[in-house]
Amino acid sequence: MKKLSVVHNTTLSYLGQAYSVLVGILIMPFYLGHLGAEVYGLIGFFAVLQAWLMLLDAGMSPSLVRQIAHQQSAGDVQRISGWLLRSFEIVFLPLAVLCCIAVYLVSPWIAGHWLNAQSLGHGTLVACVALMGPMVALRLYSTLYKSGLQGLEMHAWLNAANVLIATLRYFGGLALVAWVSKDALVFFQFQLAVTLIETLLFAAKAYARLPAPHWFSGFNSALVKPVLPFALSLSGTSILWIVLTQLDKVLLSSSLTLKEYGYFSLVAMISTGIVTLVNPLVQTLLPRMTALMAEGREGDMQQLYLGANRFICTLLFPLGAMIAVHGGPLIFAWSGDQHAADWAAPLMLWYALGAAILAANGFQFYLQYAHGRMRLHVWFSVVSALITVPVLVAAVHYQGAMGAAVAWFLLRLVSFAIWPQMIHQRLAPGIHGQWLHDMLRITLMTAVGVLLTLPLVQLFTGPGRLQTLFGLALAGVIVLVLVAGSDKPLVQKILFLLTKPSAQR
Repeated sequence: MKKLSVVHNTTLSYLGQAYSVLVGILIMPFYLGHLGAEVYGLIGFFAVLQAWLMLLDAGMSPSLVRQIAHQQSAGDVQRISGWLLRSFEIVFLPLAVLCCIAVYLVSPWIAGHWLNAQSLGHGTLVACVALMGPMVALRLYSTLYKSGLQGLEMHAWLNAANVLIATLRYFGGLALVAWVSKDALVFFQFQLAVTLIETLLFAAKAYARLPAPHWFSGFNSALVKPVLPFALSLSGTSILWIVLTQLDKVLLSSSLTLKEYGYFSLVAMISTGIVTLVNPLVQTLLPRMTALMAEGREGDMQQLYLGANRFICTLLFPLGAMIAVHGGPLIFAWSGDQHAADWAAPLMLWYALGAAILAANGFQFYLQYAHGRMRLHVWFSVVSALITVPVLVAAVHYQGAMGAAVAWFLLRLVSFAIWPQMIHQRLAPGIHGQWLHDMLRITLMTAVGVLLTLPLVQLFTGPGRLQTLFGLALAGVIVLVLVAGSDKPLVQKILFLLTKPSAQR
């Protein structure tokens, strides 16, 4: 199979990811309007519960990506990858069953003692929470199958399938609540059906490209055993990662009313969307970085790392800054709910900035992943968790949602100030100066761009939602152009492409 370039694969991934994100942004306000803030808060709670329960993966899915990427370099991917996939399927079975049973058993307690609902009935809450267990169990398997295909670098097919599922999930859900039923239970039943279709689709493709030796092939301990140390290290760091990024959302799901949590879910969705924009690049970056290391091309891997980091920060820093500064008008223009915008705007300032920093800080993990050396990441995550847990608990207890927002941002900022230099010194000596230069340039130009475009945003902001969105988009493009234009090599490349004479006469 011919390998496509990282740029080509990343472009394909971003097209698919952009569609999914834009569709979600387009449809979610309609969910808020048709279902109400409490049901929207319940959807937000499911996102948090799913993030925690996906820890049952135990690092096996990302380990499968890495293992298949290595085997592609060795040329024996078809020989053992299918059996490794089958072995992981067998491991997942008891975990998926346990997930379903556990969520079903605790659903009455969650509905009665954790979620502060005011209008949703107790029986409806219990039934909706109970359905979350099977949805997470199916996601465990769909993520595993996606990981196998990602290791094969089948990004075009993966993104086409993701577009199909996103269309069904969002537009189908909108049609359901607009014309069929606004009942919360019916909505979650529909989402369960979509998740089942998603899992079957990816399973069929994975079986076709990564077949096991025989239909009844069982668990192969000889294949799984070498993968376990890396998988367990990823599992441990995944637990700590969830603590670092989701603890505030868990604490607030109990301290806020379900209606307020619905408003907070708007903030969480936007900030999570900022971080999610890294995913398409990561899907192509990790297998390629791993393959370059396996081929002994460490210098090329480091240049790829720096270029990808520069590209992501050029996009995300302006985006995060614009959302942070103009969160209130953005949320109103997006949702049409002025009360939600007024409630969420102060939180959006801190969460948007923290999300952009969090996305940039993930690149140090990618460097360790490519080297297969996760020890430093484990220790860093442990120390971060020991600091984060008491800080966030105290912040939520004394200052509520605003305390959580400020604390979350400060924790991300301190981490970003310390961690990159430590990793660069250990794994890539000599690149930190270039990395730091890029970060300072991008940050400075972002701040300048946001300040320069303030009058423009104020000119367009008003009761007209489309007019406000247009003003924000125009200002965002100006800031992005300023940041990208400060990168001299990028500008020179663009000018060369624009002035290059045509080969045709």
